Amino acid sequence: MEKKPLTLTQKKNKYRALQYTTFVGKYIALLTPFVVMGIVNAEDWFYNEGGWKVGLGGTLALALLGIITALVTNDDTKRSESLSKISLLVGWIAATFVVILLDDILNQIATIMIFGSIGLFAAVGIDFASKDFKTKADKYKATIEKGKEKMLEEQFIKENKESEIRF
Repeated sequence: MEKKPLTLTQKKNKYRALQYTTFVGKYIALLTPFVVMGIVNAEDWFYNEGGWKVGLGGTLALALLGIITALVTNDDTKRSESLSKISLLVGWIAATFVVILLDDILNQIATIMIFGSIGLFAAVGIDFASKDFKTKADKYKATIEKGKEKMLEEQFIKENKESEIRF
C-alpha cells in the first residue's frame, strides 16, 4: 500500500513539533549527566560528615550547569550559529583541561565538567537539529501563506468577472 504524501500544512506541523521536541531535548541533555552524577555520587556528596563539601560541590555543579545552559541557549546573531557553538565546545574542553591540571583540589569539578561535556555535546547537536526543524517549518508556513493569498486573489478576480457579466 502506497503511503499518502503529506500536505504542506502537515509537513509544517511535523517540523514545528520536531522543533519543539528538540528544544526540550536540549535542556534534558544538559541536565541528564548532572542528575546521573548526583545519583551515583550521592554517598560521597550528600551523606558525608563534611557538610561544607556538600554545599561547595552542589554549588559548583549548579554553577557549571547554569554556565553551559546559558552558553548553549544564547543566540549570538553577530557570529554564525555553527561558529558560535563550535567555539563554545572548544572553550569548554580547554577549561576542562585547565581544571584537570589543577589536580586534587579541583578533581570533583573536573569530573563534573567531563560528564557535563556529554550533555553539552548532546545539547549542541540537538540545538542544531532544532534550528533546522524551525527553518523548515517556517518555510512551509510562508509557502502556505503565499498560497492562501494567491487563492484569495484568484477568488477576487473570479467574483469580479462574474459581477461584470451580470451587468
